[in-house]
Amino acid sequence: MDLSGLGGLLGVSSPWTIVDVQVKHNVKVIDVFIDYTSGSKFHCKSCGKLTKVYDSSYKRVRHLDLFDYRCYLNIKTPRLDCDLDGVKVAHVDKWTRKGSHFSIKFESLIMRFCKEMPMSAVSRELGEPDSNLWRTFHYLVDHHILDSFDFKEVKRVCVDETAIKRGHNYVSIFTDYDTGAVLFVTEGRKKEVFSLFYGWLWDKGGHPGNIELFSMDMSKSYQAGQKENFAGAYVVFDRFHIKKGLNKAVNSVRKEEVKGVEELKKTKFIWLKNEKNLTEKQKYLLDGFLDDSSLNTAKAYLLKSGFDELWKVQHLAIEPLIHAWVKKAISLELKPIIQFAKSVIKNIDGIVKSITTGITNALSEGLNSVMQLARARARGYRNTTNFSKIIYFLGNPDYHTF
Repeated sequence: MDLSGLGGLLGVSSPWTIVDVQVKHNVKVIDVFIDYTSGSKFHCKSCGKLTKVYDSSYKRVRHLDLFDYRCYLNIKTPRLDCDLDGVKVAHVDKWTRKGSHFSIKFESLIMRFCKEMPMSAVSRELGEPDSNLWRTFHYLVDHHILDSFDFKEVKRVCVDETAIKRGHNYVSIFTDYDTGAVLFVTEGRKKEVFSLFYGWLWDKGGHPGNIELFSMDMSKSYQAGQKENFAGAYVVFDRFHIKKGLNKAVNSVRKEEVKGVEELKKTKFIWLKNEKNLTEKQKYLLDGFLDDSSLNTAKAYLLKSGFDELWKVQHLAIEPLIHAWVKKAISLELKPIIQFAKSVIKNIDGIVKSITTGITNALSEGLNSVMQLARARARGYRNTTNFSKIIYFLGNPDYHTF
């Protein structure tokens, strides 16, 4: 049988040669046997010396399918008899990486599928156990994505959290503000996640002292973690999370008032959405409510609108205007609003920096769609590590070099 055509497709060249092809039609499997020519020598991986072969055995790895048949490469793997390092198995072929059950091209196929479907679906499509696929996925994410980062250049970091499942465990995500790269993902949302990020930076060749800024929410645990581990960095509280806290307070006022004002039922999003995003019908309803100056919900809403205007004022006027806003908020004597106003005073430095710098967690928030994909891709995941690796993978598309 002339095997030169197949050899060309597989990139077989000296000292390698295809010695046999076995086709098993009953199970739709093709086995390709690749050998090295007799008398070949290979470089010892330890010392680099050109060394003769001591003995050998075949390793069998899954390759890309051929004509709807599963294709396996059976590659003769030598043990070298090195004068300096003794007898050792040598990984010298170009079709596989050491320790993998798959060829390099098949691993690339796995990663392409992982962009489009959950691992369980990849498992069904390829007919491989998902445990083997996850093992390959973890290795490639670690060595082709995370090892590609230059952590020495990281200076500004966004920190956010996401639930693995609705109402279930959380992971904290650290993102490079300047590049958008997902740097670190870890389970939990307590202060310890900053300690873990601190160690991660050292391990990856970065320097915690280079971090100048964290953009994050007003979580007490996040603030404690930042102060303990990155005291030299300043904090910017993300505008989205600040507004989220105020929206929650406004809605709490509405939920209390709706008990006596039937018309406020099912109006939640009228009060929480930006006015420019309201439909004409919603704008009409909102105008009608605002005409009633006795409604506490309307008062809270107008206060919320005033808070949004703080991002438009001159920098020197920001802090005095925040204090004036807090004074007015407290005067309304609405408990949810008072609680929010107190948190504003407590976190005023980070809020002022949010307004003056214009820095937000927009990059991190932009990962929300990635997070939704990650939950789908990790469907049937066995642990949080799988979910985290999916985030690294989907959150760093510029580093896909498989």
